[in-house]
Amino acid sequence: MEYYYTPKQYVSSATLSIVDDEARHLGRVLRKQQGEEIFVTDGEGSVYRCKINSLKKELIDCIITEKIISLNEPKIKINLYQSLIKNPDRFEFAIEKAVELGVHTIHPVITEHVINKTTNKTERWQAIALSAMKQSQRCVLPKIYEPVNFTDAIVSAKGELKLIADEKENDSRLSIADIEDSFSTIDIFIGPEGGFTPQEAELAISQGFKILSLGARKFRSETAAIYTIGKLL
Repeated sequence: MEYYYTPKQYVSSATLSIVDDEARHLGRVLRKQQGEEIFVTDGEGSVYRCKINSLKKELIDCIITEKIISLNEPKIKINLYQSLIKNPDRFEFAIEKAVELGVHTIHPVITEHVINKTTNKTERWQAIALSAMKQSQRCVLPKIYEPVNFTDAIVSAKGELKLIADEKENDSRLSIADIEDSFSTIDIFIGPEGGFTPQEAELAISQGFKILSLGARKFRSETAAIYTIGKLL
């Protein structure tokens, strides 16, 4: 079962429309025909079983035959605060895999050790998230926020459980095995090459964060993100 996407604004109680690139892909590349059944998500928690009613160059109209809520979505909402990585391909890989695993939102973060502090490819990152959502058959499209500095990100984080992955010893240090599944929202901060500075870790603790240990082995930034999300979900 493949998924396709249309924004919520194109969905009514009985019909929906697919437009632009998605419509062209369905019509020209996949050669979909009138009467065929497809599954479409609005990226906001719903999946629609549909029959294609008509096809035009950049518009496909469908009749909704069933609506499914929260299909393949995890119970815990994880907000990933991923530090920018020197290699942009690795950062994009982190986005793709985090979305496939079930992350709720992604916040690119600029920390002291970030190399490319002016990087902002939010539109491209959101497109990667859309593709990963469809591939993994989720029905919620994670929002990719614009990069924000570490201090602002720490202060604005509001999860029930707030974690920062860091190697430093601390009384508030947790392992993933210590974390209960009773939380509905978890904020997790992952550092760049070189990790977080002592000052950054101390600021996080002062804002109610727990230090998260990922074990004895040292991971790349994108690996740490994927490992953490996979274990928590």
